[in-house]
Amino acid sequence: MAALLQWRKFSFFDVTANIDGGQLAEALKGAEVTCTAGGRGQVYIGDSAGCVHGLNRQLKVSTFVAHGQPVRSITAFDHTSIVITIADGSPGTPSEVKVWSPDKLDSQGRPTCLRSLAPDPRPAPASQRQSQASQSGPSRNQVPHVTTLAVHPNLSLMAVGFSDGSIMLYRGEVSRERGSKHKVLLTVSSGLTSLHLRHTTRSTHLFATTRTHTYCINLTVRDKETTVELDGLGCEPGCSTLADGRHEHHFLVARPDALYSYTSDSRGSCYVFEGEKTLVAWFRGYLIVAAADKGGPTTRSGERSITVYDLTNKLVALSTRVRGLAGVVGEWGGLYLVTTEPSLIHMSEKDLHSKFQLLFKKNQFDIAISLAKTQCCDQEEVAEILKQYGDWLYSKGNHAAAMDQYLKTVPHLEPSYVIRKYLDTQHIHNLTTYLQALHRTGSATADHTSLLLNCYTRLRDTQQLNEFIMSKEGAVECDVELGVRVCRSAGYYDHALALAARHGLHHHHLAILIDDKKDYSAALRYMATLELEEVKANVLRYGSVLLNHVPDETTELLISLCTDYKPSNSPIVKEGSLDSYPTPEDPVRADPEEFEYLLVGHSEQAITFLERLTDPHNPSRQLLSPRLYTTLLAEYLHQYSLAPEGQDQVALGEKVLALLRNPDTKVCRDQALLLCDKHKFHDGKLLLWEQAGMFEEMLAWHGERGETEAALAVCSRKAQQQPSLWCSFLRQLASASSPSPPNPHHLSTCLNNIEDKGLMPALEVMEVLASSPHITLGQVRDYLLGVVASHSSTLAAEASRSQQYAQETAKMRDTIRDLRTGATQFTATKCNICNNELELPSVHFLCRHSFHQHCFESYSESDADCPMCLPENKKMMDIIKAQETHRSQHDHFHEQLERSSADAFTVVADYLGRGVFTHLQSLSALYPRLNTTKSKGAACQSLVMHVSYAS
Repeated sequence: MAALLQWRKFSFFDVTANIDGGQLAEALKGAEVTCTAGGRGQVYIGDSAGCVHGLNRQLKVSTFVAHGQPVRSITAFDHTSIVITIADGSPGTPSEVKVWSPDKLDSQGRPTCLRSLAPDPRPAPASQRQSQASQSGPSRNQVPHVTTLAVHPNLSLMAVGFSDGSIMLYRGEVSRERGSKHKVLLTVSSGLTSLHLRHTTRSTHLFATTRTHTYCINLTVRDKETTVELDGLGCEPGCSTLADGRHEHHFLVARPDALYSYTSDSRGSCYVFEGEKTLVAWFRGYLIVAAADKGGPTTRSGERSITVYDLTNKLVALSTRVRGLAGVVGEWGGLYLVTTEPSLIHMSEKDLHSKFQLLFKKNQFDIAISLAKTQCCDQEEVAEILKQYGDWLYSKGNHAAAMDQYLKTVPHLEPSYVIRKYLDTQHIHNLTTYLQALHRTGSATADHTSLLLNCYTRLRDTQQLNEFIMSKEGAVECDVELGVRVCRSAGYYDHALALAARHGLHHHHLAILIDDKKDYSAALRYMATLELEEVKANVLRYGSVLLNHVPDETTELLISLCTDYKPSNSPIVKEGSLDSYPTPEDPVRADPEEFEYLLVGHSEQAITFLERLTDPHNPSRQLLSPRLYTTLLAEYLHQYSLAPEGQDQVALGEKVLALLRNPDTKVCRDQALLLCDKHKFHDGKLLLWEQAGMFEEMLAWHGERGETEAALAVCSRKAQQQPSLWCSFLRQLASASSPSPPNPHHLSTCLNNIEDKGLMPALEVMEVLASSPHITLGQVRDYLLGVVASHSSTLAAEASRSQQYAQETAKMRDTIRDLRTGATQFTATKCNICNNELELPSVHFLCRHSFHQHCFESYSESDADCPMCLPENKKMMDIIKAQETHRSQHDHFHEQLERSSADAFTVVADYLGRGVFTHLQSLSALYPRLNTTKSKGAACQSLVMHVSYAS
């Protein structure tokens, strides 16, 4: 309950009297004003002469006669031009209710009367009522008259109240008699003083008052109307009104002790204001109350106090006095008072800016704020008022109250304006509160977050810091990275960890665990919960540090990343997999090469990592790249060089050899050779030479170390692929640098293989043997005898063949001489083509072939060639041409000479036999180049010299 007299008073209205300029008094012509109404841009005034006067916005008066009796009530509407008037009937007759249409004029220029009715709630038949009306005396006074009326906004309902306490409801179009039905809703003990219809989209209620009671009738459902008695007190006529939809209560009733408000089912708040109320009205959220002075005259022409209340903002918007108040009308956007003079008083509401200026002068900021909200000002305007209120409180030294107002300006006021005022250390609590509000509304920037966190850390307010960072709801939004950095710098590592973990800042989370808390195991556990790409990125960033402190755990994480990685917090069974057969999935893993550089300097971890990846028992194993296999070999050899001689070193050597022998391992051979040589792992080096076919290097290496048996074994195993190894082995045995005489068995084996395979000419073998200071003639006696015997048989065979060729050559020369010098007789009798008897003409050749001329012409390719001898001759000519071509291909000859694994003497003799070197210039060019050709020997040079002399 609030006392209205304690409300602050302002002058929010300007009052202008007699704005009609006497036109209204002239139109009434001495009649008294009985009622007023407003609607559809018109102000209607009823008088005691039964006339209705209408004023338009230009205050032009139009008058028409409505009734023969004084007009008791006028009802007008905003959305239609319909006007309803009520007047008492003649003595003993019911009241008259007429419905007018001011827009439709009759022939006399008056508004058209659409409907006229004489409502009577009595149930007696009409004939009986007429007879009672014709009687004289007191019986005629028993006819109830209409005291009040209420109409639905859509003109479909009309409620009429009578002096006998009856309420009659008309359903149907108000302006038409046809189709309209009525019935008596309620009859109470005293006459009705007011009726008000309130309509919403869901319901329709009728509020009714008598002098002793207040009722609410629910009219929503036809023929199922219900009545609720709201109060055991009523009001005088004109002392009730309906509030608009912005007010929390619907119906207001004024009584001498107070103003009461009601809803459709109960009584609401009460406003204490003593005094006799004569009239109440509602206008745009304002309650207008006319009251007589206490102890003053109560006549209608007496002076009244007019008070305009703003119930929402709890203030008095105007307080003035008016003499002879007849009615209050709200129209044309303003409030008008009709007096009994008669005249019109205009009460115009000041604009919102003027109201604010008035409130600001009186420092009534709280009222200004409330007024701005009820006037639907935008948030920027409300924030400006709040800012001025806060500034005023701040200037008075009330910093806490000022901050309460500044908090209400978020996010519309520039935050820096408030922050600058509270940057002083003594105001840090207020500043913290403001910064928290900025974050709650999402208006905070990175600088605000930094400032708030610095405030928390400065205050050492761990609880607030926990609420800001570790809140499970996560309602606070901020620049997370900045918050993490501020917490780290202040030493609040747990808070920084919580903030980073919630927002997925894995890099910051791990940086705190590793750099600040040195909790490397926790960092690894956190990494194991991340997705593959996140883990990989952070392992590459922090892997070296982790390997230095927790090498084994870090190695296990690397292995899981490169085999079949799954986050440690992922479910064992995926959702939905139980409903169907699981399908195999490809393993999710990283490329091991990405982590290779991390393992530098961690040899044991590198070996474990790479061995686990290639473990044949691991279902997720994979083949490594040549680069990683080479890295594994390097780590093996590094451990081999550090291990003491014994089983450990032997085991490592076996691992190296197994790695090199494995056909799936694609180790870079050149790097492997360098690594084996660097770490002095000779078995690996020999294996690599053997795999690469570098048998000469193997032979040389064994020879340098004096390992003749091993060298002989190499020749025995690999001579089939590279026969020249026996030649190299012979030179190795005959080398002057050899510390001891060669083993006769080894020498004999070598010479026998050379002889059997014809790898070197005997003269060259003798030159090699002669160069050795250790080999004696007796050691090679058997070899020499075998060579002499072989050459003797060869010489005999070649001499026989030479003699045969000489005889054939002599025979051919004799034939040529006979052809040149003697006559040739052609005795052939058959054609050599068709084998028929020769007939002239015929063709004969010196080769003693004869042909018919027509056979010769058919088969001969040219006139000069014998068809029978042509193929053989042509073959010989091609050989001669090929020899001529080879004469200029000296490089090809030297290439064959270099590649020849047999006796070079044979190659030279073959070319000489073909007639390639027929000129002295060619022979002289060949001789010096033989000095730089392998396997030449004195025999080749002697052959060339003899041929040159012969030429």
